[in-house]
Amino acid sequence: MFGLQAQDTPITSDSLTTPFREGRWLTGLSGSINSNTNKISTSEEKTITNEFGLNFSTGRFIKDRWLLGGKINADRASSAGSVDRTTESLFIGPFVSHYLSANNRGSLFTTLSTGYVRYREETQLNTLLAPTEISAEGGGLGALVGLGYSYVIKDKIAFDIGFNLNLFWIGVDQEELPSGMVSSQDLTVSNIAFTFGFNVLLDDFFF
Repeated sequence: MFGLQAQDTPITSDSLTTPFREGRWLTGLSGSINSNTNKISTSEEKTITNEFGLNFSTGRFIKDRWLLGGKINADRASSAGSVDRTTESLFIGPFVSHYLSANNRGSLFTTLSTGYVRYREETQLNTLLAPTEISAEGGGLGALVGLGYSYVIKDKIAFDIGFNLNLFWIGVDQEELPSGMVSSQDLTVSNIAFTFGFNVLLDDFFF
């Protein structure tokens, strides 16, 4: 006669494997950089563009692999050629990130943030007989969407690599010199940036 014996099957939860577990804090710094040169083959005209950004963020895992926090993102881009242009933006807002895997070595993640953005642009037209300068400044709504991979070392340090899509809807006041003409404009600004970052994972956040 055979006897049957029930066995307890251990249940593995995310908290036992993922470094991105509930209650922990993640604080980090990330950046982006890009440079390119465009040259017209039929002339000597070329345009050099340089872009860089810096992002600071901190948040708490409200649930395993779900991070909620706030971020500050600053970007600057400049181009030189027949038109010299410099743009600067400062974004502040909350964000939520989701880490897709419970692997203890790292995970793909997505992030979404909406908030306020302050924008400034200065343009100089060098092709006219009298150089013309145009400056624009204002603020509005911004949204940041990101996709990346986070690699974790010893459950404490995370290195991120990925890209961000930045979308800004801005109202600006524009002034043209030397004419002194002033006008208001609505701008839609979008860009994609390759990012890399460094994060610290803490069980407790100390101020």
